[in-house]
Amino acid sequence: METLRRYFKRDISWLSFNRRVLLESRNKEIPLFERIKFLSIYSSNLEEFYRIRISEHRLNAYDQEICEEDRKKARQTLNEINSEVSRQVAEFSKIFAEEILPDLEHNNIILYQGQPVIENHKNAIQQYFLDEIFPFLQPVLIEKDDIRSFLRDNRLYLAIKLFKRKKNGSVEKDPQYALIKIPFSKVPRFITLPPYNANHYLIFIDDAIGMHLDIIFPGFKVDSYFSIRVSRDADFSIESVKKEQVVEEIKKRVKKRKTGSTNRMVYNAMMPEDMLRYLCEAYNIPMEQCIPAGRYLTLEDLIKLPNPTEKELTRKSPTPLRVPEFDRSGSIFKVIKNHDMLLHFPYQSFDYLIRFLMESAYDPKVEEIKLTQYRVAENSDVINSLITAARNGKKVTVYVELKARFDEENNIATAELMKQAGINIIYGMTGLKVHAKVALVLRRTDGGNNIEKSFAFLSTGNFNEKTAKIYSDMGLFTYDTNIIRELNRLFEILEGKNVPAEFSTLLVAQYNMLPELNAKIDREIKAAKEGKKAYIILKMNALQDQEMINKLYDASEAGVKIDLIVRGICCLIPNQPYSRNITITRIIDEFLEHARVWYFYAGGKEEIYLTSADWMKRNLSRRIETAFPILSSRWKKEIIEILSIQLQDNVQACHIDEHLNNIYVQNDNPKRIRAQQEIYKILSHREIISQETNK
Repeated sequence: METLRRYFKRDISWLSFNRRVLLESRNKEIPLFERIKFLSIYSSNLEEFYRIRISEHRLNAYDQEICEEDRKKARQTLNEINSEVSRQVAEFSKIFAEEILPDLEHNNIILYQGQPVIENHKNAIQQYFLDEIFPFLQPVLIEKDDIRSFLRDNRLYLAIKLFKRKKNGSVEKDPQYALIKIPFSKVPRFITLPPYNANHYLIFIDDAIGMHLDIIFPGFKVDSYFSIRVSRDADFSIESVKKEQVVEEIKKRVKKRKTGSTNRMVYNAMMPEDMLRYLCEAYNIPMEQCIPAGRYLTLEDLIKLPNPTEKELTRKSPTPLRVPEFDRSGSIFKVIKNHDMLLHFPYQSFDYLIRFLMESAYDPKVEEIKLTQYRVAENSDVINSLITAARNGKKVTVYVELKARFDEENNIATAELMKQAGINIIYGMTGLKVHAKVALVLRRTDGGNNIEKSFAFLSTGNFNEKTAKIYSDMGLFTYDTNIIRELNRLFEILEGKNVPAEFSTLLVAQYNMLPELNAKIDREIKAAKEGKKAYIILKMNALQDQEMINKLYDASEAGVKIDLIVRGICCLIPNQPYSRNITITRIIDEFLEHARVWYFYAGGKEEIYLTSADWMKRNLSRRIETAFPILSSRWKKEIIEILSIQLQDNVQACHIDEHLNNIYVQNDNPKRIRAQQEIYKILSHREIISQETNK
């Protein structure tokens, strides 16, 4: 049976997710500038995808050390990726031109698109060009057989076709080509122009430069100009690097990202083929790596598009809710001693974690704080709290995962800052990335056993106050002795101590997570075969591990009902004979769905785990991850209600079909259910009830 099973390709599945992000730009129910933001997110996602994911396929496609069949598969995958991206880029351009620009104009905002500008603006644009742009331009002629200029990663260029003028005023027959890097770090991408006839006008800096190429290239006749952009390989591995060398090695690798091999070149589709070929030959870029696009590239910059009107064209995020139980008490510790506390970010305030850490920093009984850091916010209150604790004489140990993609430099700088404050920093485990999000506060007690009276915070997301405003996550404060003891054991393992890796309450990747997951699925399979209720809900960001997908296929064939809520990559194919009991839901809305939740019916006992782990091969096999049980019936009920709401969403949710299409959910419920709004309402209502109960 298993030989007949199929799986979506990981990267093709990811493109399906990114298309769902793109579709949100067509959502007329959200404000215009929110739709524009989704265009920006789509573009940013796609750029990172090409910088990270394409290299493996490209190397395999031409690696003579692997068999021809594998090379052929890699070339086929590359072709599938580029074909799908080309379709999506064309859709992007159509949405932008036919929906976004008219809606901007309807709101009295005109964004010039290469058309002639009105007379009132010519002088303003020229003056801005001469004063603000021209001093930063460094034009170069492209000579194929001479020393070539270098196309930097993730930078926008204008490629220009021009003809040299002769002394008699005529021009030479053969064209020449030049390049100008847009100085986006010096000037904004969009220039706001004087209003005219009740309209507000904006222009791309690209066009402001293009209008004055004759000033930049005296002695030439400018024929045309087109945007280009190169994405370079930004991935790297440090698995073989010795622990004491990891910081310096990462610094070197991060610098080399800027000169990595080319993964693609995006170009204005209006560029003539002979010019494209000239550029490809000059910069040694294979034609098959070239992706045609619209007139304007680097459109993640759309998030910076000014709104020069007084109209409210963005949405105001709801104010994070307060938690009355914490606010009524002067001590976070006292509340947690009474019972576990579950928080939902960004619906509820992240400030309580900062309060927890600050209380730890000043509590005279606290001896030690241990914490993992994956992605650190700049000027982080979390880090400042830990520094305060260290300066107050607490022993503070922070496990810093340096290889958090694109955050390596910030993580290194933050680690150095903590070191200077006396914090013990631990870098990396050989061959493993630590992705767990856990914090432990150890207190001194009269009996001398600080484990028995200690506190912990475990989360599905990073300890990052910036992302906590836009990522939907859950975090648990607990005083549970079993969790505290096992969490301390995990930290001792991370510290390199020789302790037994025994876990029975926590599930920890590399140790007991996979066996326990398989056992829990087997229990549901057994119940289904006995004719009993069997049900699994799995919420995560990505599902790719083929062994776990096969386990879900086994469960489906046995009759277990499985609801998957997967935001991104999902390699499991629904609507097949072996997956007929599996439904895949994808929710894209204001907040990024980031929480990972595992629910097992368990014969009516209803087990729930929150976790940092997606079901990717890397998470389950090459990382340290934690999953922690929700033991309180109060919080179990709340999480189950939230999962139920998400599965009923008929506004922002899509089902994924067997062709990777995003099919908007249509159900029999006459009520429109938008999960994120409903969750906020529920939590808000409970806040009010709690306040009234305690008046």
